Amino acid sequence: MSVHVEKELPLELDLGNMCAFDIAPVSKGIKEEQLRALARDNAQVLINQMFSLPTESTKDGLLLLLPDGTTPLPRAKPLPKPKPETRWQKFARIKGIAPKKREGKLVYDEASGEWVPRWGYGGKNKALDNQWLVEEGEKEAHEKIQKLKKQGKKIKRSRRH
Repeated sequence: MSVHVEKELPLELDLGNMCAFDIAPVSKGIKEEQLRALARDNAQVLINQMFSLPTESTKDGLLLLLPDGTTPLPRAKPLPKPKPETRWQKFARIKGIAPKKREGKLVYDEASGEWVPRWGYGGKNKALDNQWLVEEGEKEAHEKIQKLKKQGKKIKRSRRH
């Protein structure tokens, strides 16, 4: 059996889906042996075309780099219908409210070189609890001053009475 096959009408090939379509008409009185020979020739043309494609060498062997398929394949089920928008989604879209971006539960601790929880046991938020000196931020300083002023006013009022 020859590897080189000549056809009267060329096959329509879809190398991405590894399909060959023979558009040549087949007579009604054709025997099974002739059908097998025709199928073998068509498969040989497809295989010859596939071996002309670029290959990639891996540890498992050679892989063919297939192009995208040209024949659309039908789906097993129809496309799902889009879900209707909820009242909240409609309100948020009108008002321009964007969904809150969630931060991950783990953060990288450069001191230990490990991923630790952001909150909770052994979390990054506990790092300040173990330090003997912590800088006070502007907000905390302002709140402390306001608290001391209120306490001073209470002391003055209590002295008058």
